[in-house]
Amino acid sequence: MNLKRGHLLTLCVLISSMAFATTPQPQKKVRITVFVHGIMSIKPHLSFANFLRFMSDKIEDTCYSETVRFMREDPFFYQNQAMEQIGWHAIDPQRVEKGYASGLIARMFDRVEKWSDPCSDYENHYFNYGWYGLLSARIRYFDAIPLYQHLVAEVQKFRAKGIEPEVRVIGYSHGGNVCLNLGAVRQNEEIDQNLRIDELVLLGVPIQCETDFLLADPIFKRVYQVYSRGDRIQKLDFFSTKRFFSRRLFQQRKYFALPDKLTQIQLRCTRNVRSRKSRCKAYCFNPNDITMLSGKSKRLRDASPGHIELWFFGWTPANYRPNFILEPLPIMIFLPIILDQTENTLARAKNANPHKPIIMDIRPEYEHMIIKNQKSFKDVTIVPFPDKQEIQALSTMVDPYVPDVYTAEEYDYHIQQAAQKAQCYMQEKQPVKGRKRRRTTKRIHRHRHPLKAIMIS
Repeated sequence: MNLKRGHLLTLCVLISSMAFATTPQPQKKVRITVFVHGIMSIKPHLSFANFLRFMSDKIEDTCYSETVRFMREDPFFYQNQAMEQIGWHAIDPQRVEKGYASGLIARMFDRVEKWSDPCSDYENHYFNYGWYGLLSARIRYFDAIPLYQHLVAEVQKFRAKGIEPEVRVIGYSHGGNVCLNLGAVRQNEEIDQNLRIDELVLLGVPIQCETDFLLADPIFKRVYQVYSRGDRIQKLDFFSTKRFFSRRLFQQRKYFALPDKLTQIQLRCTRNVRSRKSRCKAYCFNPNDITMLSGKSKRLRDASPGHIELWFFGWTPANYRPNFILEPLPIMIFLPIILDQTENTLARAKNANPHKPIIMDIRPEYEHMIIKNQKSFKDVTIVPFPDKQEIQALSTMVDPYVPDVYTAEEYDYHIQQAAQKAQCYMQEKQPVKGRKRRRTTKRIHRHRHPLKAIMIS
């Protein structure tokens, strides 16, 4: 067949365009990151009457539950952590505004992730999930139901575009137990079973027998338990558990074996001794010195983060130390580095036992982290940590977000205002004296939150 030159060129272009059209294009990499906050402080509500309510898990329609409800509606408490109103909220990292701590957290996460992995090509989407924040195991389960539903809806939005997103959920304090209850929701509720959590990160979570076994549920692909021995609050919950106190670590027990997908990470922060003599000396790190590796050198001091320093910014008026070595930054923004280095360490280690905690000793003054086993110095890895310039750059990012007034007096004032509103609300609900009132009983629908239960006579 004779073809002219022009026809031949057209045919070649057609064939090449068809070949290009049939070549599979690389799928866009998308990651959904959800922050789940902890409970509202119970310190102002400690009384004998509330003590009994906490122990019996009967806190609905109490002054405590109503006070927390008014506190959750007050934007003042959103200015120092990743938290917003009750419900599902998308975070805008580009929104720079005083008190918008969630946006600052998202911006820092992006920056730290790029520092940790410059080749990362993920498109990150950040969300807050606000729950009631009450000290109640039963309510934490009911709060997990809408979290499950919102996650399913968000994942389906991307699947409709032909994208399978990775899902990372980060739960702090009892917010982590809300996240663990996602496994119970999948088992107990008639709900979409196609949801998978690629990474569940538990930060300072009180480990309780009521929820610890749920980490074995297939909804979770990978689970990280991150804790600090400087966190004294994590072990103090004896209200909402059958045990005497909550624990720091997941532990095996009868009929429950720890799954291989679990990795437990103990965080440490170590600094140089601060004294008049040491200020004039510039100590060099000696990797052959066992005391330097272990942190037991006379030149070093343990500055491991407390419960507040894991999650909150430095302007938090209580329990955030003004001399904390990473002030005003929370440890949580460094999770991308911590998780990446954990996976690298497990990949290099031979016969690693994922059930034994990995110790990550952060030493900002030396600009590195020391990763080792709990009682062995055979496999010690020294990896870089953001240098002083990068830490300073992160601290500078904080300035436009710092609220104008966030003092202990202002904090207590907002708690008192919420308590006064709750007292007035409870007084209005009480029946008028001298009037007979028909006996009522509560009926709670299994899909309905206890705080929204309808009184049926």
